[in-house]
Amino acid sequence: MLRFSVLASSSKGNATVISSGKTSLLVDAGISATRIRTGLKECGLELPKLAGLCLTHEHHDHICGLGVLVKRGPLPIFCTRHMRQELLGVAPHSPFTCLEPGQPVQIGDITVTAFCTSHDAIDPVGFLFESGEKRLGYVTDTGRIMREMRELLRGVDALYLESNYDPDMLKQSQRPRMLIDRIAGRWGHLSNSQASDFVRDIAHEGLRHIVLAHLSEECNTPQLALSNMQHTVAELGLPAEVRCAPAANRLPWIELS
Repeated sequence: MLRFSVLASSSKGNATVISSGKTSLLVDAGISATRIRTGLKECGLELPKLAGLCLTHEHHDHICGLGVLVKRGPLPIFCTRHMRQELLGVAPHSPFTCLEPGQPVQIGDITVTAFCTSHDAIDPVGFLFESGEKRLGYVTDTGRIMREMRELLRGVDALYLESNYDPDMLKQSQRPRMLIDRIAGRWGHLSNSQASDFVRDIAHEGLRHIVLAHLSEECNTPQLALSNMQHTVAELGLPAEVRCAPAANRLPWIELS
């Protein structure tokens, strides 16, 4: 079994719980420690029961709760070695395991494989989580889709996928030109249409769940992102159920079965 529950997903904060039943992991800690503990409780879990924390990158909306979270006790952290150097001062007593992109690491009965993403952070990554025959792809904060992502995530049962902005809303926003160019650039974020392009690349009949994540509150809407992906899924004839991860509320467990 493999299941996941999104605690929060937006430019203000991101955190997700992944569990096989025997092993539970937290992915990113970009909300307060209090909100993380509350979300874990709603999932029927407690912080000491987690096998570890997998980090995609060091930006504030992905690690802001980390320092307080590890004060009550060390939490095993899994990240790239360059990210580890940035976080040693934040979590000095936590054991770190360095991930190498493309090299699987076994955490309990969950296999975690990191892959490079294209974002203006230090060594950012996404993840493939596997338990038994179930596979979950986790793609966030990337300005483009690389070949390695397509190859690794073909055949996943579920996909957590960034669908950050609508291009028209971004262009018409009051944001500085430099910020608009950053978001839409190769080191920024995926648009709704780019998210759909990626699904077209890896589409197969076994893809049953797509969760659209990290939606911009200013340059996107859940309705636009959902409509765009549902059209793509219908066009491809996929049986996938499409959801948007809420910005502040927990998305209940989604089980890969």
